[in-house]
Amino acid sequence: MREQRPKRQPQTDTTVRSLEDKIPYVREQRRKKANRRLIYVLILIGLLIGVVFYLQSSYSRVATFDIDGTINVKKEDIIQASRIKVKETHAFNVSEEAVLERIEDVPGIREATMKKRFLHHYEVEVVEEKEIAYAKDKPGARIVLADGTILPGKSKEELFDAPILTGFTDPSLQRLTKELVKIEPKVRSRISEIVANDQTDKGGLKLFMTDGNTVLLSTSAFSNSLNEYVKVISALPKGKTGTITIDGGIYFKPYTGKK
Repeated sequence: MREQRPKRQPQTDTTVRSLEDKIPYVREQRRKKANRRLIYVLILIGLLIGVVFYLQSSYSRVATFDIDGTINVKKEDIIQASRIKVKETHAFNVSEEAVLERIEDVPGIREATMKKRFLHHYEVEVVEEKEIAYAKDKPGARIVLADGTILPGKSKEELFDAPILTGFTDPSLQRLTKELVKIEPKVRSRISEIVANDQTDKGGLKLFMTDGNTVLLSTSAFSNSLNEYVKVISALPKGKTGTITIDGGIYFKPYTGKK
């Protein structure tokens, strides 16, 4: 007879015990995984709350906006042109290139640079156009800058090489300024004073030069004629000074006595 092998006992009990042993471990892993997910969600919510709080707080806005280097141009005009409002403008909306472009468009400003400090503090350094003339009579003191800007107020610089303007109304000063900015600096420095001289013709000018000569000419001929002044005086008799009239031609009349 064939020998019968003993039947294997079912391993049900062993399997059940093994699963029972693993269940606490699985539960623990699931709990840890759920906790990690909860932490990530809480961190994300915290970050979102922080961003919203930052955007709504003053920390995200321009803290200070200082202007340095002004002489004649008002700081208020520069700040208004920049469109920057302290404690209102968000810092991430500040474009340095755009701000400087707007500032340099302000009449009388030649160039500007900007520095950003910690916590949204901004410093702008401006360079104004050079003063080229100064009107000191009625309707009030006015300053003429190299870009043609006319500003009210007294000069804050010593104008060693700029003429004094006398007798000009606002319209006539504007016409003169358009011509004055076209004059070469080396010629402009020779002018001591420019007087509105309506005795010659409407818009006529009388110029007192630093070399002792007097020049009579019209506003319309001012820049074209005066840029040739150095050539004109080089053709005059040596040591002679007098009145030079430029009116279609050039006429010289020497002083006969005391000027």
